[in-house]
Amino acid sequence: MWSDRAGVREDVQAMTLGRDPGEVPSARRFVRAVLAGHRAAGDAELLASELVTNAVVHADGAGRVTVRVVASETGVHVEVADDGRSGMPCWREPEAGEEGGRGFQLVDAIATRWGLLRDPAGTCCWFDLDDSQAL
Repeated sequence: MWSDRAGVREDVQAMTLGRDPGEVPSARRFVRAVLAGHRAAGDAELLASELVTNAVVHADGAGRVTVRVVASETGVHVEVADDGRSGMPCWREPEAGEEGGRGFQLVDAIATRWGLLRDPAGTCCWFDLDDSQAL
């Protein structure tokens, strides 16, 4: 769905998934399809995958995860929201050789801006990628 905000044309699309690790590839395909041809597509797919993985693995009490992608000429905004009622995403320093625990480190290294919001309805982790930084 295209919309105009402050004179910038945006494509806004969302997909809701079950809280199941098997849904992570579906989220990746969704982000890849929405951003096909966009300079930030690869980075957005990687970071969205990390945040969706965090939500399906760690969101206590969650039943669903929603991925929302906003694409424009100037960049990309992605939100990953879950309906979990407890717990809070946190930064970890994984041990050497540990397979997981680097999601927020990747988001921090690649995204222009990122953050999270927690309220009674759940948690939303988001990031922005400016088109000028995408390779």
